[in-house]
Amino acid sequence: MLRHECLPLDDDEQYYEVPPSGSAHTDITKEAVEQALFSRSVRKAQGPDKLSSGAIQLLWKWDKEKIVRLTEAAIGTGRHPAVWKRARGVVIRNPGKVYHTQLKAYCSISLFACMGKGVEEIVDELLLDEAERR
Repeated sequence: MLRHECLPLDDDEQYYEVPPSGSAHTDITKEAVEQALFSRSVRKAQGPDKLSSGAIQLLWKWDKEKIVRLTEAAIGTGRHPAVWKRARGVVIRNPGKVYHTQLKAYCSISLFACMGKGVEEIVDELLLDEAERR
């Protein structure tokens, strides 16, 4: 019952048409990528790809250019890799709820890939900048 209510199955049958490429990926800087990746706590749980924020920060120190190019490619093509879209769902008890036999006593959280969250943060900043310009 909890799985059905809190973690519905993903529908891989949904397809959409890819929009034409824009130029937002040319506005990405190394500093913006670093800020997005290092703004997350290393103590947070990782997503289904098992790469925590701490691991990605270590990769950043090893090869910054590849991570920046990966980010530019994701934003330039307008597509997230499929692994970044998957989430690991966890159901936890709501604090203060006495009756744990009811669905309201639980909540679900989704743990997404940390690299995907970093790219989404950069896209958020690009959209905010564009909105402010217009």
